[in-house]
Formats: sequence, C-alpha cells, structure tokens
Amino acid sequence: MSWIARLRGMLNRQRLDRELDEELRSHVEMRTADNLAAGMSPEDARFAAQKRFGNFTLLKEDTRAVDIIGWLDECARDFRYALRMLKRSPGFTAVAVLTLALGIGANSAIFSVVDAILLRPLPYPEPERLVRIWESSAKYDSPRNVVNPLNFLDWRDHSQSFESMAAISGAMTNLSFHGQPVALQGMQVSPEFFSILRVPPLLGRTFSAADGVAGQDHVVILSYELWQRQYGANPKIIDAKIDVDAVPFTVIGVMPRGFSFPKIKSEVWTPLALARTAEWKEGRYLTVVARLKQGVSLSQAQQDMQRVANFTAQARPDNNKYWSANVFPMLEDVTQGVRRPLWVLLASVSFLLLIACANVANLLLMRGTARLRELAVRSALGAARSRIVRQLFVESLLLSLAGMAAGLLLAQLGLRSLLALIPQNAPLPRSEPIAMDFRVLLFTFLASLLTAMAFGLVPALRLSRVDLQSALKHGTPRSGVGGHQALRRSFVVAEVSLALLLSVGAGLMLRSFARLISVDPGFSPEHLLTMHIWTSPARYFDNLKRSQYFDRMLTEIRATPGVRAAGSTHFLPLKRMFSGSCFSPADQPASSPSDWPSAQFLIISSGYLQTMSTALLSGRDFDDRDRFSSQPVAMVNHAFVERFYSGQSVLGKQLRVCWTMEKPVEIVGVVADARQAQLQDTPEPTIFLSNSQAPMYFATLVVRAAGDPGPIARSAEAAIHRVDPEQAVSDIQTMETVFSDSVSSPRFQAVLLMMFAGLAVALATIGVYGVVSYSISQRANEIGIRIALGARSANVVRLVLREALTLAVIALLLGLAGALALSRVLESLLFEVTPTDPITLASACFIVLAVSALAAVLPARRAMRIDPIVALRYE
Repeated sequence: MSWIARLRGMLNRQRLDRELDEELRSHVEMRTADNLAAGMSPEDARFAAQKRFGNFTLLKEDTRAVDIIGWLDECARDFRYALRMLKRSPGFTAVAVLTLALGIGANSAIFSVVDAILLRPLPYPEPERLVRIWESSAKYDSPRNVVNPLNFLDWRDHSQSFESMAAISGAMTNLSFHGQPVALQGMQVSPEFFSILRVPPLLGRTFSAADGVAGQDHVVILSYELWQRQYGANPKIIDAKIDVDAVPFTVIGVMPRGFSFPKIKSEVWTPLALARTAEWKEGRYLTVVARLKQGVSLSQAQQDMQRVANFTAQARPDNNKYWSANVFPMLEDVTQGVRRPLWVLLASVSFLLLIACANVANLLLMRGTARLRELAVRSALGAARSRIVRQLFVESLLLSLAGMAAGLLLAQLGLRSLLALIPQNAPLPRSEPIAMDFRVLLFTFLASLLTAMAFGLVPALRLSRVDLQSALKHGTPRSGVGGHQALRRSFVVAEVSLALLLSVGAGLMLRSFARLISVDPGFSPEHLLTMHIWTSPARYFDNLKRSQYFDRMLTEIRATPGVRAAGSTHFLPLKRMFSGSCFSPADQPASSPSDWPSAQFLIISSGYLQTMSTALLSGRDFDDRDRFSSQPVAMVNHAFVERFYSGQSVLGKQLRVCWTMEKPVEIVGVVADARQAQLQDTPEPTIFLSNSQAPMYFATLVVRAAGDPGPIARSAEAAIHRVDPEQAVSDIQTMETVFSDSVSSPRFQAVLLMMFAGLAVALATIGVYGVVSYSISQRANEIGIRIALGARSANVVRLVLREALTLAVIALLLGLAGALALSRVLESLLFEVTPTDPITLASACFIVLAVSALAAVLPARRAMRIDPIVALRYE
C-alpha cells in the first residue's frame, strides 16, 4: 500500500467516525423524546434510548479498533524498513552501535555499584526508621564519635523518640575447632540489637534481656556461613557448648543466610552486658543503633537526643562537658564516606553518554543529508512531516536498542573489572554481592529510550523539514542541501567541551593520587608482615600476665630465622583507626579532665619503631628497663612537641594521661611524625605508651623480614603457638598490601575517570574528524576552484585546520567554564591539589587542541589531493 493510500484510508476512517457520532446522537435524542412522551422518567428514557442504539457504539468501537490495528501495522512496517536501511549501511550501523554501547555499558556498570550501595534500601523491615547515634563535639571537631557506655545507658533510659536502642562493640573472637584456634570477626551487642533490626533467627532464638546481665551472658549466636562451614549445618547445634575466648558458651541461635550489620562482617554475636559501674565511666568505644517510633521525624529525634546529651553533660561534666549527640539515618551514615565519590563517577559516566549521543546525532545528520532525495520523494507523495519524523526516530530507536544489547555485555565485563579494583576487605555497607539485577536492567532500558530521544529526535525533526524543489533537484551530499552544518558543529562543540570537562576531572584526580602516594608515611612498608591477635580475657585478665605474654611472644618471633625485627601496636597505621585521650602536665595543678588538651595515643612494644623504620629524633626507645612494675614512661612525636612544647625540651617531663595510666608518665623519647589513620591526614600529636606497662587485649604484630615477608608467615605463626597453642592469628598480610588498600578509593576514582576521559576524547576526536571530513566533501567544488586558481597545499591545509581549531577553541572556553563551575564538587576529593590547578587545566586544553588538530590532519591531506577537474565536473 502506498503512502497516499494509507493516508486516504486514515482520513476515511476519521470521517466515518464523525458520521457515526452524529447519527448516534440524533437517534438517541429522538428515542428519548418518544420515551418521555410514553411516561418514562428522564433517567429511564435516556437509558432505554442508549440501550436501543448500542449497536452504533459497537460499530464505532470496531472502527477505532481498525485504527489501532492499522497504526500498529504501520509501526511494524516502519521497524522493518528501518532494519533494512541499517543493514544497507553496516559501517555506519557498527560505529553508531559501538559508540552507544560504550556509553550505555559504562552507565549500567557504574549504576550497578551506585544502586547497590546508595539507592537500595537496607535489608531490614522498615529500614527508613533505622538510625545510628554518635557522640559529637565541636571542640574536638568530631561529628561522629563512638559512645561512652554510661552515656548509652542514659540515652536508652531517658530518650523518648525510639522504640529501642542497642549498643555494639566489634572485636575479634577466638573459637576452637578440633583443638585448632580460629580468629573470627565478632560483635558484642546489647540484647535489643536483633529486635531493632527485626530479623528473626533461622534456628533457635536471639538474645533476651536476661542474657544482658553479667554472669548470664555466656550465650552465642552463629552466622549461617559459620554454621555451614564449621558445623556442617547440623541442626542439633542449638544448646551445644563451644569455646569462645577459652570460655564455654551455649549456642542459642543461627542467623539466616547473608545476615550482617552494615560494614561489619561478623560471624559470631555475644551479649554485651552493661551496668552502671565505675569501670564504664571512662572511655568511648560503642556504636549505637536505634529504631525510631512510628511518626517520629529525624529532626524530632535529634532534638530529643540533644536534650538527653545535656543531661549527661550535667550529670558527669568531667567526661561529657563538651559532648553532645548526633542522629543520622542508617543508610546515609554507613555510606557517607563513599556517597560523593560515587555520585561524581555516575555524573562523569553520564557525560560520556551525552558525548556518545552527540556523536551518533552527528552521524545521523550526515547520513540523513545523503537521504534528502528519498525524504523529498516521500513528502511529494503525501507523507506528513510527523510520518517522516516517526520513520527516522524508529531508526534511532533500533540503534539505541542494539546499543543497549551490546552495552549490557560490556557492562557485565566492566562490572567485573570495577569489583576487581575494590579491595577484598573494603568496609562496604552491604554484605550481599554487587551484581546486575532487574533494577539495573530497567535503568539500562530507560537510559536507552532516553538516549534514542537525545540523539534521534533532533536530527529527525531537522531532516523532516525538506525543501522539495531544492532536494529533488540537488539532493546530493555535495550540494549542501539541508543546511545542517551549524547543527553538526554545535554537536561537535558539545562533545569536545564535555571531553575537556572529563579530562580536567581526570587530570585533577590523577595529580591528587600522585601527590598522595608520594607522601612519606613515616615508616617503611617494604619487607613488613603484619598479623592481628586477640587475647582471651578469661586467660589473660591479669595485666601483669598479659604483659609478660606479649613479651614472650615477641621474643620467640625475633628468634625465628629470617626475622630482622618485630614489635606490636594496638592500632596498625593506615587502617583508619586511632585512639584519643586527654592529658595534662603533671607539674601543673590538676583540673577537670574535660578541660585538658587531647592527643592521639598508641600502645606499642619495644622494637616497634625499629621494625617500622620510624626515626627516633631524641631520647630513647622503650627497652627492658620499662617493665610492668617500673616507673611509667612515654614517648611523644614531633607534632606533639610543636603544638604543646614548642621551643622546649620535653625529655624528662611528666604527663597525666586520662583513663590509661594511674601514675604520671615520664617522656623519654621524641619520635618522628608518621601517618596513622590515613595518608591524607596531617600527623596529629601522639603519645606512645609501652605495651609492657599498659597492655591491651588486642594487638597487631609487625615483623620485618630479611627478604620476602611471605615465607616467614608460617614460621611467625608457629612461634606464637609455641608460647600459647590456643592463640588464634588473623589478618596476615604484608604492610605493602595495607598501604595499597589505604589508597584504594582515590586510586579507584582516578582510574575510572581516566578511562572515561580517554573514551570521551576518542569520541570527540571521531566527531571532529567526521564534521571536518564531511565539510570538505561538501566544499569540494570550492576547494577545487581554489586549487585551480593557484592555491597551494599549505593554504588548503590551513583552511581545514582553521575550521577544526575554531570549533576546538569554542569548546575549550565552554569546557573551562564548566570545569570551574563544577570545581567545588571535586574539592573534597582532592589532596594537595586545587580544582583550578593551572598545570592540569593547561594540560587538558593542550590535549584537546592536539587531538582536534590530529583529527583534522587526514581530511586536510585528502583536501590537498582534490583534482579540480573532477571537483568542477559536479557543476
């Protein structure tokens, strides 16, 4: 059926529809009047008339059904025709589909990560009511600080905005399996924990209030994975006895598969027994989670917690004078460290998709100009403009759907690469694996539809405005008919400016990462092996016994072949963990601890500084003189001296250290600064205490090997077991691995932005090449005349390059303006680099100009070889 015949059929159906409407209305009114005359009520008369002539309504509905069927048939013909047209141009189709696949695939891969971490609700009932509560202090610049146990008890008893509140303390736990000690990540939780999350156990029960009483707390809940791995999924595990930290515990429950608390992959849960005793007065180490009451807003809960915090500050001013409380939604809280970087990556990959759309739109315009005669013939035969737009848009939709199919394959490969860049022990907010699911597929489909509209609608509308006389007479690529040159140039300017924007962002992240890894951490990570141990409180409750145990362990490790030095610290550097404490000079009158200055503190063994290759600036290191019963000693770092004793000698001075040492400690050495929490942080004032005098229950051992540290891991573990066969060891890894993991987030961002910027520059180069090449083909007559009149090759090259560089310069101005406007977004992600870094901006501009010039070289060489006779033959 021809276009004119189909249009005539549609008009006839519309006319028939109107005639049926008029005839139906006339008959219904006449029948209604007769019914009223027969004595019927108005409602009954109208109803009987409509029922009498219902066949007209059916006929009308049949006509509409014919219209719908006809429309669907036309759409099917449009799809078949579009498919044939794309098959006739395999080169164009392949380039367009690959360009779209890169943009759609990259967006799908990044969205998979963003959705899994930021957008998907936490896997608990009513997760929007779950909050985390932290202590906060403006004085110490700490909006999220762990909580004091007595403060938690006050919060739980006096707050009015929460159904319930639970405290959490994460720690390694030693379990014994067939006589072999195994260290597992554990959590001590107050009994309300599981009821707050509302996750029932798979087997048994969760904790009750009685389990939170000291002496009745020897019960344990296992994770599903531990139950499967170590106990063979034995359902009789309930009520069985197992050794937890060398103490018999009763198993009361097994949690469902995949259950976890955000960012803590615990395998065992034990009760946290808290009471209002003096031992809980000092120190902050708890994490608090709560569930809001129905109808209570976050702001109301925040006001309620500030009221309770004011109460605790008045009740115990020595400990709480400058402390308040902050309430955060749980999902926001557990993702606050990765939220901005992930949004930046998603925005960057969206720019890449926009570049791909602009590129394909340009390809469609250039291809559409070659089809002007075909479009003109369609219009001459009666095709409406909307009909032509629909046909062209269907071709764009097919390209987009093909790009989506190829993009999903690339997204699957890209997602694997993304996950490979994330460290295995990264504290992700969820335990479930990140994968492409229905939500990602729906996002990809919607992105493909929007992409089709973005790159297909503008060219379709533009090409549908055809001058019939000119197109039928001159509708060839060289005739210049169509007038789309300005639009094509606009697309290229948009591509190049977005490519510059991504290049600037990638350059800033790369320079920031280079600055970060060049920072001197204050120690040498080469040839260092680290391992974590947790001593059983039941076996090493006595401080002296625990101190002697650590000394014997280190002596045994140092005697191991291949070991050059060994030491211990309670917090390993670059693990984002540190302790803080207040202190005061012992020669000054004692005041309230709340008014004392604060500093970080580390508990280390003798030999730790030597093992880490950290310099001792003055004084001495800890040694055999510093025993448990001898005069307490301390060392401080250079930052401590500069802040609190600038220009003075600190050796021999004594300090009171809050909550750690009963007696004042004497400063015996000054240590060079080292980065503790992360490389980005400036070294803070730090007090070092001896593990022989203030032993902790946990420690990280550092062992320096004479060569490769890997082979000595088994020997070091055997040395530990010679001292205590039941001591478990965990987290055995090299310090180089720790260093690499500490910079994994900025490395991840820099690598991805460099990839996106590289793809963006490549697509922009293709866009510049296409526009310049097509411009030369349209101006072949002009160039032929110039050559015939004596123009030299250099003049032709300058003509071509001027066009390309003009577009590039305009794009540079727009791109730089956009980069400056978005500089605040990147500012918090950079290290020692400003968002307006001149080297980065200049380098990005140079690269864009260089690739634009390079993209114009091949068309320029082709323009030099134009034969004037051949070019003028078209006239």
